[in-house]
Amino acid sequence: MSQPGLRSRFELSPTALWLTAAALLVSLVSCAQGEVSGPSCDEGQLLCASACIDAQTDPDNCGDCDVVCASGQRCEAGECVGDGGGGGGGAAGGADDGTGGAGSELCAPGLATCDGECVDRDIDARHCGSCGNQCPDEQLCEDGECACAPDLAACDGGCVDLASDPLHCGSCEARCADNQTCTDGACLCNEGLTDCGGRCVDLTRSPAHCGACDAACGPGLVCQEGACLCVVGDYEDIGATAPQVVTGTTLGADTYFGLACVAAGSTEMVYRFTAEKAGGYRFDTAGSSYDTALGLLTTDICDELACNDDRGGPEASATLRLDEGQAVFVVVSGYNGAQGDFVLSIDPLAPPECPAGTIEPTLPQTITGDTHLRSDSVAPSCGSIDTPDSSYTFTAPRAGRYIFDTYGSSYDTILELRSGTCSGSVISCSDDVMEGEQPRVIANLTAGQTVVAVVDGVDGAAGPFTLNVTEYVPPPCPEFTLGSTFPQTVTGTTAVMDRVSSLSAPCAGGGGPEATYEFTAPAYALYTFDSFGTSFDTVLHVHDGTCSGPSLGCNDDTSGLQSQLKLLLDEGQTVVVVVDGYSSSASGAYTLNVRQTFVPPCPAIDLGSTVPQTVTGTTEGAVDLMTPSCGSAGGAEATYSFTAPVAGTYVFDTFGSSFNTTLFARDGQCAGATLGCNTDAGGTTQSRLTLELDEGQTIILIVDGSSASASGEFTLTAQRFDGGGTCSSAIDLGSAIPQVVTGTTAEQPESVTPTCGSSTAPDMLYSFTAAENGTYVFNTFGSSFDTVLQLFDGSCSTPLRCNDDAGGGRQSRLTVDMVAGQTALIAVDGRGTSSGEYVLQVDRFVGVGTCSTAIDLGSELPLTRTGSTAGQPNSVTPSCSTASTAPETVFTYTAPANGSYVIDTIGSTFDTVLHVHTGGCVGTTLSCNDDGGGSGPSRLTETLAAGQVITIVVDGYNGASGNFTLNITAP
Repeated sequence: MSQPGLRSRFELSPTALWLTAAALLVSLVSCAQGEVSGPSCDEGQLLCASACIDAQTDPDNCGDCDVVCASGQRCEAGECVGDGGGGGGGAAGGADDGTGGAGSELCAPGLATCDGECVDRDIDARHCGSCGNQCPDEQLCEDGECACAPDLAACDGGCVDLASDPLHCGSCEARCADNQTCTDGACLCNEGLTDCGGRCVDLTRSPAHCGACDAACGPGLVCQEGACLCVVGDYEDIGATAPQVVTGTTLGADTYFGLACVAAGSTEMVYRFTAEKAGGYRFDTAGSSYDTALGLLTTDICDELACNDDRGGPEASATLRLDEGQAVFVVVSGYNGAQGDFVLSIDPLAPPECPAGTIEPTLPQTITGDTHLRSDSVAPSCGSIDTPDSSYTFTAPRAGRYIFDTYGSSYDTILELRSGTCSGSVISCSDDVMEGEQPRVIANLTAGQTVVAVVDGVDGAAGPFTLNVTEYVPPPCPEFTLGSTFPQTVTGTTAVMDRVSSLSAPCAGGGGPEATYEFTAPAYALYTFDSFGTSFDTVLHVHDGTCSGPSLGCNDDTSGLQSQLKLLLDEGQTVVVVVDGYSSSASGAYTLNVRQTFVPPCPAIDLGSTVPQTVTGTTEGAVDLMTPSCGSAGGAEATYSFTAPVAGTYVFDTFGSSFNTTLFARDGQCAGATLGCNTDAGGTTQSRLTLELDEGQTIILIVDGSSASASGEFTLTAQRFDGGGTCSSAIDLGSAIPQVVTGTTAEQPESVTPTCGSSTAPDMLYSFTAAENGTYVFNTFGSSFDTVLQLFDGSCSTPLRCNDDAGGGRQSRLTVDMVAGQTALIAVDGRGTSSGEYVLQVDRFVGVGTCSTAIDLGSELPLTRTGSTAGQPNSVTPSCSTASTAPETVFTYTAPANGSYVIDTIGSTFDTVLHVHTGGCVGTTLSCNDDGGGSGPSRLTETLAAGQVITIVVDGYNGASGNFTLNITAP
């Protein structure tokens, strides 16, 4: 019989077989009695179950109704033939191997007989694909092949559930660890374990992952219930008594902890102390026999709360605030292996108190006290925490400089000054002034200002202290008296404690403390004061009469870092000499020297009015009374007076002198205004001056040295220049244009100093008068030397324009707008000391595009105009390119409406400069641009009102010129 669940589709129960046989018997009887029902069939067909069939070929009715061929057989000529066995009635049997045969049971189509049963070998797990091929229990038969169920996978010859199999979790090769479970195809830690870096750990017990992953317990700690707790060996519970003293020894003791405040520890004794009440407690080992270290630790995880080695000596101390009932481990150890007998003192501290007292305003004041059992009320900005302190308020009785110090204290103190209250801002904090252990604080206070002075200690140090408060009293000024003695040398020091600068130096520096001296001149003479030999960078200044009197002189660094002053003093005149430091840190030992020098009359010699004349002399042994406006100061000088016999041009020189001279002239007297100064004329070390003098005008000529060391024999020549071409005798060119004049500047005097270039060369002056309004052009093209060209308006004292090297060459070119009748002086000069033959050309520019003949652009917008600046005059200098000597083209433009306008020269062939003015070229410059957004073209933006007229100048950089494009657009 078939097994349950494996019955073939045609297998019938006994009852069903009986009913089927009965129905067949009735049918046969009816057929035998001639009872035929249903439709009539064609010839060769049978009526089976009310249907006509071909019994010759129908395998279900082969030869007769309900004769079914076995699986694998076919119906031919009404017979079942093939592997399944021969045809026969529906009751025919089959062999166990599924083959048909006489007496074998017939199976429905698609089934085969195996072990006496009809089975479907495509799906039967006992006969999968062939009879007797039984699939393993966990496999199914599909299409005649043994295969794993859909929710299983084939691994290592078996079917496994990858979602839950710990040996094949997620894949055949994935094997879970012993403490893991396969859940949904992933190896997860078993309940109660946590994945930490790929390992399943118990956070309640793992020393490397205590309470959380990577939370490792420190040395000496174990993990208990997820917390690192210390393992403590033997210790003594000393209860809650405070104060108390415990004695003991670390000799032969064990080591439990490595205290953080000692590099190499030692054996330890451990005590448990419990605070009876909340407050501060001090633990120290004063009186111990060796170099101790002291640590305070929590009793649960042995976390260091405080650690100290050496509080001002071999003993250790620590302070700690504890809550009521809070317990700590007190560890007494030694430094670098030290062991021995110790004394452990535990004292309760006074409650935090700030301020602890008040300093009376009557000064000086000295306060004494002891911080040993005081609390740490204030943490100083320049000290350490957990150190007891004592604090006091002080109110300044008046504005002044106040000094606070702890000199006389028994330990290494820290002193801090705070504004107003204990929590106020820090004014100053000091530790160990002048290599000592006591600090000093200086503060400038206003009248009524309150401060808090905090006396603290270094690294927990405490003990008896002294707090001193004094008021700084500046030294008198003058502090010392020199009397009237000369020569004399005095020495001293400005490095006086607390001394600061009281006087400002009129010259550079002067921020250091000063020493002041009073000196009275015994006679009219030149007095020299210097600081030569001083150890620091000095500034020397002298005041008339008193320290606050007018400054008579000030000097910094005449010789190296030292200073020197020379002053003419009247008989009986009193001055204050101040030896100052260049900076606030410049102080120390100084030397002050005072000397007197005879003062010759000034002028010493009168040259009268004779010209030409030459005089000789020497400055050796002379004095330095006057400072030239050119060259360097300090040289000795000789003085002469000269009176011009007639109005004209006079030339004075020192050619032939033996040293490097400086020659300058003053008007009327030695203290008069400087008329001119020259050093190194014509490329030499000698000097030459050209002066325009009126008839009877007296001047003082000073032959000086170019430096303090320059002196010797000199030659002074005075002569009147009779030739033309000077400021007073300019050669008149009239008004003719164009005209060309030639000449030479050799042997000409130096009448003017050009405002451009650099020149000490001789020059030639011409006058020109404009016949009509217009733009006039002056140039030196064709000259044989490097020229400088300058124009003056009417006289040499009113310069108009100056040019050196026009267009990148060595010659010069100037353009100026003149009105009819206007006279200009033209100076043909040389660059440096250059002189020689020159060509001067004068012409009137008749083209348009100048400042006086600007091209009107109207109000077109947008607008583009092209042109060239080549051949145009150079009438105006752009403010953003003052070195420009390029020609320009000038336009006017009227804004059609209110708004912004963009003006540029994009498209031009040369490096342009663009500038815009109101009121013409000489009016206000609105803007100027060179190289807008890069090199070459220029661009600027202007906000204009409707109807506003502007002047636009297309210029060139340096001497650049060429074709330009001018664009005006609205942005």
